[in-house]
Formats: sequence, structure tokens, C-alpha cells
Amino acid sequence: MGNKIIVAATSLIFMLLTNVGLTQYSIGGGLSSFHGLNTDVNRFGLNAFAEVPKFSDATLLVRASYMFPESASQTADIEAIDFNTTPSKLTADVVTSTSYFAVDGGTRYYFINDYDVGFSLFAGPHIKGILSSVRVDYKLPSGINPDDYQTSSNPQQPLTGLEPQYSLLFAFGGTAGVKYQLPYRGALMFDMGVELITGLYDPYTILGREISPLSFSFNLGYRFDWY
Repeated sequence: MGNKIIVAATSLIFMLLTNVGLTQYSIGGGLSSFHGLNTDVNRFGLNAFAEVPKFSDATLLVRASYMFPESASQTADIEAIDFNTTPSKLTADVVTSTSYFAVDGGTRYYFINDYDVGFSLFAGPHIKGILSSVRVDYKLPSGINPDDYQTSSNPQQPLTGLEPQYSLLFAFGGTAGVKYQLPYRGALMFDMGVELITGLYDPYTILGREISPLSFSFNLGYRFDWY
């Protein structure tokens, strides 16, 4: 499911790039970070975007962001599947890894100067779809066969062959930033976004643990303009 959503979102971005009926458009990329209120998880990664002017001071922007997986370690109690297995209970190290991929889009309104002129401020609303996954790996002491054990918490699960659990989230918010048009073609851009996030499909309850309902994003990038 997760790979299909990523492929579909990426395909949509390329369709927008290749089917633009205007004579001017821009593409770019850069660095991103993602942070949440009341959560210790801070994500860092990359972004790629396409920007198409609707007017000289208003554009449509679509951006894809990928954050590098974040891992956290903790301990959990496990128990033997067979009563004859010893020890019957023990503590295992658990490594939880979460991923983040998002596509957002919205209108940007430019102030002071136009979209492709000099120094400008910009702001505007956006909506975002977020695909996140959780992968859990159990690290057992030497000599212990993981096939002989299962989790103690309900519902009980085997320790091997665990598939990633995917969550699909939706967000809306606003973005504000600055842009400086370089002497040659292109521009440097920096923006900050604030958004409220809700869960569409979230079996592992990623929202509220690894991702906060109130989150912030920062993006630094270079934009190349075609005329």
C-alpha cells in the first residue's frame, strides 16, 4: 500500500510538470525539517517542488518531502510460545523506526516584488497528505531463538516477519517565507509552515506519538526558472 501511494504522488507531480500550458514555470529542491509540538521526534530530509505562476504575484506550488527514518530504542517483555521453552519470559530490546513522506500543495502570494523579481515575501495556505510507517525489530540476547517467543502485550504477535504498519494522515495550514532572485536565472527560498494534522488511516497511532497534531516545517531550497 505504502509504495503504491508514493508512486501515485510522485507521478502526479511529474504530470503537473509535463502538462503545464504556460510559458513560465519553475522547479527546485533543497533541505527540509519537520517538528511537532510536545514531541521529541525531529525529522530532517529533502524536498523537491514545482511552482507555476497564475499571475505575476501569485503561484501554484506542489512539493514532495522525504524525511530520513527516525529510530528509537526501548525495552519490552516477551514470553515463550511453548510452555516447555526456557526461559518462559524475558526482556528484549525493541528498535522502532518511523518514516515520513508527504506531498503538499497550495497558492503562494508574493509581496514587495513579483514571483521572479528581486527580494520578495510570500505567504499562502496549503493542504498536505502524509504517508508514514512504523517498523519494529526485536533484538534478543545471544542464544535465544526469536521464533520461540511472542509479545506479551495484547494482541500477541510473533517477533519475526513483522510487516511495517502504514498510516495516512491529512493536514492543512499556512506557509510564510522569503525569496531572493539571484542575478542569474533562479532564486533562493526559505519558508516555514504551520499545520494541523488529522488521521485518515492510523492503526499504529503514529499521530500523537511520532507526529504531533500541531506541527511545523522548515524548507530551504533553490528554484530554477524557465521562461
